[in-house]
Amino acid sequence: MTTFRLSPSLLAIALCGMVVGHPAAAETVVEPAAGAEPIPLGTTKAVTGKRMIVRGGIMVTGRGTPASGRAVPPEGPVDIIIEQGRIVDIVPFDAVSARSGLATRPTGDVVIDASGKYVLPGLFDLHAHIPDARQAGAHSYAYAFRLWLGHGFTTLRDAGASDFPALVEQKRLSDAHSIIAPRVQIYKRWPNTARTRDKGHTPDEARALVRQYRSQGADGIKISHGPGTYPDVIAAITDEAAKLGMGGVMVDLKVSEADARVASQAGVTSIEHWYGVPDAALSGTQNFPYDYNYLDELQRFRQAGYLWKQADADPDALEAVIDELIANKTAWVPTFAIYEASTDFMRVVTLPWRETLVHPTMLDQWRPRADVHASFHTDWKTSDEIAWKDNYQRWMRWLHRFWAKGGLVGLGSDSGSQQSLYGFGAVREFELMQQAGIHPLDVVKIATTNSAAVAGLDKGLCGIRQGCIADLVVVDGNPLDNFKLLYGAGFAHYGTDRSGGGVIWTIKEGEAYDAQALLREAKWYVAQEKAAAGASD
Repeated sequence: MTTFRLSPSLLAIALCGMVVGHPAAAETVVEPAAGAEPIPLGTTKAVTGKRMIVRGGIMVTGRGTPASGRAVPPEGPVDIIIEQGRIVDIVPFDAVSARSGLATRPTGDVVIDASGKYVLPGLFDLHAHIPDARQAGAHSYAYAFRLWLGHGFTTLRDAGASDFPALVEQKRLSDAHSIIAPRVQIYKRWPNTARTRDKGHTPDEARALVRQYRSQGADGIKISHGPGTYPDVIAAITDEAAKLGMGGVMVDLKVSEADARVASQAGVTSIEHWYGVPDAALSGTQNFPYDYNYLDELQRFRQAGYLWKQADADPDALEAVIDELIANKTAWVPTFAIYEASTDFMRVVTLPWRETLVHPTMLDQWRPRADVHASFHTDWKTSDEIAWKDNYQRWMRWLHRFWAKGGLVGLGSDSGSQQSLYGFGAVREFELMQQAGIHPLDVVKIATTNSAAVAGLDKGLCGIRQGCIADLVVVDGNPLDNFKLLYGAGFAHYGTDRSGGGVIWTIKEGEAYDAQALLREAKWYVAQEKAAAGASD
């Protein structure tokens, strides 16, 4: 058995296309590259092998009782065996198994040492906004994909691509393993009032537009405010999408004609955020001020902070809404993390990774300004933050109620705006779900097998089990005890110089990536873009 450690550049060369015969005459134990300095985009390559062993980790399978929120506890140490992108065996090496003599250490051509580490299934971000060049420069896709993979997210459901044809091509390249990227589902954004709206106003137009989007490569439809939320149109969209075998329809209802009950009855796949849920429990209209204007984002988000309080005055009505969503098998993707700016704006603008990992164009778009969507905090007050803190408490309580009664909850971040960065925002969602009262084991289940079910990918992406696709995340430490261990290196512990934490390896379909090296590439790219922006000023 040999063990080696190479410099980042040499590691890239040594691991590029590594494939060793099986049965192996010798094992190669791969280790992540040392160092913390930024490295150029493209340095890191996939580690591959005909038979890969993830050795000695504590696994959290992401699995549990069907039709229940209950997850199974960690088990380990185990050796997880991967061949042709699938998990083919899991061999336990706990004290009892070792004493029995039945456990035989498996061998392979490539070994990842997970001793003392936790191994999770690949994570999902069901509400992704993958940036194009206008948002994050010429290498925007490579940059964002490295941030997600660097935090263990192997599957993204994009909620309305800004450059749809370009993202279709990125999806093709990802599926072909030609680029370093998570797998991608693309949900085409329906025309709405804030953008183009020349089509999709009637059921017949809607059906034709769904067929067009499908032919162009859309996996599903994302509906936001506008004609897509007309009750007859949303019913036509979901029906046509189902007939075409599309992945589903996700809805961001905001304040619209359709509430969550209408959308659920129409057959949508998931309610995004929370819009429409409390609305459906109101006996009348939300108590808007008389000068309310929906297209004034500052006013819209300010008043949104009072909606759950008004609906919560009638808990029986809210309970009935929750029950109907569950009966109709409508999933809920709450995206808690994206709205944290409204609860404490000073906190989010001082997050430590802003300095080195946020693209300069994004930082400019995030500053309070009226001409960029979701940058509405131009006159944000203490009273607004207090209202939103109360809003969160009620929202979390009802999300927990939905989950506890058997509702399907998925994990999504909506990162890319409101000071929320790809990967980091999705990890923050773990913490906020725990804050909502959900056990960390169940949060992992939500972020993996539950989210796979929402995305319609649960037949292959079924957690850690023989036969499932080998999407795995090796974490330095126990994330169930501290979800901060999932953040990129250097952010796991507050106010100390302790090292450790972070995702060490992200494995997608049996291809292993040095997660910390990917984050160092993203850091390098941001530094280059900042230098270029400074030179052009």
